[in-house]
Amino acid sequence: MKKILILISMFTSLAMIGCSSLQLQPADFAWQADEILEINSKGMVTAKQYSVAFTVTPLLAKEFAADSMAAKNTNEVRLIRDKAGFYYLTGKKFKNVYVLAQSDGALAVSNTIVISAEKAMDDPKFDQKESYIELWNGKEKFQLTKSGATLLGGKK
Repeated sequence: MKKILILISMFTSLAMIGCSSLQLQPADFAWQADEILEINSKGMVTAKQYSVAFTVTPLLAKEFAADSMAAKNTNEVRLIRDKAGFYYLTGKKFKNVYVLAQSDGALAVSNTIVISAEKAMDDPKFDQKESYIELWNGKEKFQLTKSGATLLGGKK
C-alpha cells in the first residue's frame, strides 16, 4: 500500500510539472531606436524591420477627439518597444503617449500617459534606455515606463 501511495505521488508530481507552462527567461523585446511610421490611406502603419502592422485610426480619433481635421492631417507616428514588450506610441501634435500591450490579434491601450494637457508636442522622439523609455519633446526630457512619466532635469 505504501508503494502504491509513493507511485501515485510521483505520477501526480510529474503530471503537474508537465502541465506547467514553459517560460524562456530572461527575454528582451526592446527596440534600440524609435520607428517613424507613415500612416497609409487605410489608417494602417507598418514597422517592416520588426514585422508589426496595425491600424491607428481609433487612436487618432481618441487623441484628436475635438479636432477631426488634426486626426486626418496626421501622417506619421513614432513607435518604440521596451524590454518587457510594451509599445509606446505618440506623434506630432499629440498631448499623450499611448502604452500598448499585445492582445489576441490586436494591440490594446494599456495606459495613456498625459505629457501636457494644454500644449501639444512639436516633435517628440523616443530613445531606449536600460530600464525605461526616454521621450524628448524639444528641451523637455521624460522618463517613461508602462505606469507613467517623470520629467527629467527640469520643471513640468
